[in-house]
Amino acid sequence: MPDLRLAEEMVLHYETWGDPEAPALVLLHGFTGDLRTWAGQVEPFSRDYFVVAPDLPGHGLSTAPEDPDAYALSVLAEDVRALLDSLTVEVCALVGSSFGGMVSLQFATLWPERVAALVVSDASASREHPDYAPAFYARERQIAADEETVLANGVSGLARRAGASIKDPFLAAGAGERYARMSTAGYLGCARARRERPDLVPVLAARLTMPVLLCTGERDPVRSAMAVIGRELPGARQLTFRDTGHAVPLARTAAYTAAVLDFLADVEEGRSVAGARMV
Repeated sequence: MPDLRLAEEMVLHYETWGDPEAPALVLLHGFTGDLRTWAGQVEPFSRDYFVVAPDLPGHGLSTAPEDPDAYALSVLAEDVRALLDSLTVEVCALVGSSFGGMVSLQFATLWPERVAALVVSDASASREHPDYAPAFYARERQIAADEETVLANGVSGLARRAGASIKDPFLAAGAGERYARMSTAGYLGCARARRERPDLVPVLAARLTMPVLLCTGERDPVRSAMAVIGRELPGARQLTFRDTGHAVPLARTAAYTAAVLDFLADVEEGRSVAGARMV
């Protein structure tokens, strides 16, 4: 269970799988998740890649700093870069889902030379846009309401509320477990980072010159935001997963894994990745 000390009071927990001499594949999880998000992907991915998955700060077994500025997307991207430097990984394929997708976009626009291929799902490149659907803003309002709950009652209060809304005891316990490894400082810091994220839409076309795969669920409220990213990147491969909501890597694990591996194989063979389709 390796850890990387980033500062006097900041430790980044991460796990690796596969041959360190193989091409690196870095996985960034979503808000309130942790590296266990990728449990269904690490075995097939690690057959051909050196897989690296951190717990982002404030999540899982990584430190949750009290300073809200420690969670800015630019800072989280710096943390990922420090992790790659510590592993002597110069270039990687970068994969991010939801909040991890936001961090991946931030990283790739800052250091495109370090990203051989980029996979983004369930994410947005800006907080608002005239082409975002009402469902996107409804989801943002719910996250803001959850933030108020945490401010008033801590993460445990949000966990209790989430569990109380689910009748099935097993599913209710799972909903509570989702927040069990987050502190109040970590939750609020990352919520603020989401809320104050920079508008990357104007720089996507100029900075993201690497091959890109965009994955979205047909029923995901973030779908319209993914469409905006796709419009800026006409050379990207855009996959929409039928009858799927948010968090494609979890909701459609096998199909998502196959799609990422097919994309990476096409990148390695120099084949075109452009195109949009439903899967």
